[in-house]
Amino acid sequence: MSRVLRKNYIGAFMVMLFALLLSMSAFAAEYKTDAEVPFSVTMKGEKASSEDVTVTIKPINGAPEFDQDSITLYAKKGETVKGSFKMTSTAGGTAPTEDPSSAYDPSAEYDPSAAYDPSAAYESEGAGETGGYVEPKGFVEPGDYEYEVRQTSGNTDAYVYDETVYRVIVAVRNNEDYNLEATVVAYKNKDEKAKQDIEFINIYEPCFSDPPVKKVVINDEGTAPDDAMFTFSMKADDPKYPMPEGSVDGVKTIKTGVGEYEFGNMYYEKEGTYTYKVVEENDGLPHFTYDGTMYSVKVVVEKKDGKLEATRTIYNGDLVVDIATFTNHYRESSSNGGNSGSSSTSGGGSHRSDWNDGEEYNDPAGSVLGAVRDAIEDGPVGQVLGAARDLVEDSPVGQVLGAVRGATRTGDNSFMMISGLCFLAAMAVLVGWITTFIKRSR
Repeated sequence: MSRVLRKNYIGAFMVMLFALLLSMSAFAAEYKTDAEVPFSVTMKGEKASSEDVTVTIKPINGAPEFDQDSITLYAKKGETVKGSFKMTSTAGGTAPTEDPSSAYDPSAEYDPSAAYDPSAAYESEGAGETGGYVEPKGFVEPGDYEYEVRQTSGNTDAYVYDETVYRVIVAVRNNEDYNLEATVVAYKNKDEKAKQDIEFINIYEPCFSDPPVKKVVINDEGTAPDDAMFTFSMKADDPKYPMPEGSVDGVKTIKTGVGEYEFGNMYYEKEGTYTYKVVEENDGLPHFTYDGTMYSVKVVVEKKDGKLEATRTIYNGDLVVDIATFTNHYRESSSNGGNSGSSSTSGGGSHRSDWNDGEEYNDPAGSVLGAVRDAIEDGPVGQVLGAARDLVEDSPVGQVLGAVRGATRTGDNSFMMISGLCFLAAMAVLVGWITTFIKRSR
């Protein structure tokens, strides 16, 4: 072989060796890749609140762990916030073990106590800490790495939290330069038919209740005016309980006519039991009696299938009813009625004070008329009238009229009509007796 040819072979070999060493160096330095898994969180709803939301990532089947296993973000109402899990990979290798604190300090003074002690046991500089080798971390070889990403539900009962579980695949492959690259894809609830962005949408859905009331007017005599208005009040047993819009100092008042009406929606954001009282106020309208019933309303709020539900129950004492019904009586010629509660003839009225069950209205007109009635009954006139009344009631006519009255008191005008017929029948019987007596006397 000629000298020239030998030199060419040696030159080619050196070039190949240099290229091999260069590629090995590049391979060792670059054979790893980082990755990032982005996500977003949205808080939706007209009355949505802001809160901290936590999203977690969990490796499956031995996949390497990301730098964070959970991220907490402050999500503002009506806004979308974004975050991402990051993987910072390291290829591994020898790590420096020098402790900077042990470096020579020429300004330090000589300390005899620090002199060499031949009896001291020798300790390796890196004992228990080094070996000087750092383990590879992250994506350092090709493969498919699987993860689960989900949201941790918050503490606000009114939110319907997104419970979607995303299956995330990090596909690590060699690129054309023989370096690693990572591609991230996500599937919703393990559905691999379509790729998805990782997004969690939380919807603010408080439940609500709207207690109804019903006004009934019975015309005992005459016809009540169509424009008569009545006042109803609802009060929470605890001032912290939700109330409808327009409430003042924990009391909602509405003014209505005859029929069914509602106080307005009460929105509930937390589970629990909420109680209220509903009454009719005595507005003092002439010729009306007022219903003194006090109803209790109980609203039980529970979370079912991730959503709040409200169950309302209305009580009249121990009796469960569908609606709080207040019945008033109207009598044109009567100045005072006999319904539960009290009546009014000249305005002024009265209102509930301490909201105690069974509280009676304090009606000034009724009190005055009652005092007059008591004075008459206790006087000589009252004694004479009482004796006459007892004599009539003990007679056959009184017993018949009493039985008819008890059987026909319906609370409307039918009582007046039947009473009139009974009176005419009694007059006819009386005329018959008188006629028979005259004929026998002849």
